[in-house]
Amino acid sequence: MNVFQEKFVSIEEVWFDEELKDKPNVDIVHYIERSQPIKNIHFDEFHTLLVDLTKAEDELWKNLGKTNRYKINRAEQKDHILYCYWDKDDIDDNKLNDFLEFHDQFALSQDLQKISRPRLRSFAHIGILDLSIVKSQDDTVLGWHAHCLVKNRVCFFYGASMKNHNDTAYQSMLGRANRYHHWQDILRFKNSGISIYDFGGWYAGNTDQKLLNINKFKEEFGGQVVKNFKSIHGITVKGKLCVGLYKLLNKRKN
Repeated sequence: MNVFQEKFVSIEEVWFDEELKDKPNVDIVHYIERSQPIKNIHFDEFHTLLVDLTKAEDELWKNLGKTNRYKINRAEQKDHILYCYWDKDDIDDNKLNDFLEFHDQFALSQDLQKISRPRLRSFAHIGILDLSIVKSQDDTVLGWHAHCLVKNRVCFFYGASMKNHNDTAYQSMLGRANRYHHWQDILRFKNSGISIYDFGGWYAGNTDQKLLNINKFKEEFGGQVVKNFKSIHGITVKGKLCVGLYKLLNKRKN
């Protein structure tokens, strides 16, 4: 479980099937990827794609799509992409700021929301954050990944890369680097004893082509789509008001 302060409300995150031991002393409880909803609390469905890391490396490799294997090999053997990582024991404020600044630029270029800094810093503080990057031969950072490790499961949380749509060769190389990045993350977590790799979401609709393309990318790494449940539950009056406002704003966006 993770507790942090976001502006004027306090939030406790309950991951997977963790159980709250006492009455929450926060404004909001955020239930993330539960296998079953909790009685008397409203939950929404949340789909994600899980890869079983207890399988042998050869089997994981065979489960990748043919095109995926080719591009990963090319990224390593011809593009000479470099892979680096920092686990919970290596992440300091400087490294965390490097990631956040890179992601801010990415979010701005894609018209996305910035990451909640209090939330990510709380991940680092309690030791569940993992960061990794890929670089080109000239040491240019191509992309960052941020994962959250809870119990024996690792969840892909954020990915960021600097695109250049005016350079098709660079874009192709960046795509190969991204696949190589995910594969190296998967291997590293497998070798560290993690049993489940969670891609952090899977679009269950059929209208948003961008999200369908992301689904296709994730599916090329094998794995199984599963249905979980999520909820943002207000505890205090202030928390309930914030949750209501949040849901209203999201409804208008959709």
